[in-house]
Amino acid sequence: MDTGNLRNTMISAIKASLGSGYRGGDVAVTAVCPADAFADAPHWSPGADFAAVGAESPQSRCWERHNADGTLTVVAAGVGPVPEVWTVTAAPDDFDGCGLGNSMHGITWMRDVPGAVIHREPYAGHPAEGVAQYWDAFQREWGVRPRGEEQQGAGWMFGAGKVWFYMDAQVEDSGALLMLVLDLCEVFGATAQVHPYNPVTKTYDGGPDMYPDGVRQSAG
Repeated sequence: MDTGNLRNTMISAIKASLGSGYRGGDVAVTAVCPADAFADAPHWSPGADFAAVGAESPQSRCWERHNADGTLTVVAAGVGPVPEVWTVTAAPDDFDGCGLGNSMHGITWMRDVPGAVIHREPYAGHPAEGVAQYWDAFQREWGVRPRGEEQQGAGWMFGAGKVWFYMDAQVEDSGALLMLVLDLCEVFGATAQVHPYNPVTKTYDGGPDMYPDGVRQSAG
């Protein structure tokens, strides 16, 4: 999509939503990068048999594995005021009160669970710290963070393993959003998709908010 077409598509989407009440004048854009766009970015996970807790992305920091004996192992990287990597194995139901889908720091509650096997190691110097530092620096430069699989069970919306960025803005900030999207497209070879706000579904048509538990990410 060239600059003119992208700008016109965004303007049309904004105008169409102006009378929609709440979120009127909004537009959302997804910038989908090719699979090799971040091939040199650092990556770490506990193993191929672990799946990210919540939403899968290049910056995932919490993973889980269902074990053959019926237990669950959860690994959370960067937990606590003095960050550590926690590896905890217990019955799946024992993790219910931790709220890991919202915050991995709930893993510390497992200290009070009888029989939970807990291993703690320093986060400083751990490969997971290098991944976090990379994407922290990316956000400072670009104002956005990468996304991947929107949520467990939803599948990869734009292709397995592809990195994408999801941003929204109201009419007064749409110019800045346009320039950010254009830069992402130019530097990382991304393809832009515009999502008009739908007042009936209260989501952006065709965007990640089509999933009820999707989490929107604003630019800037």
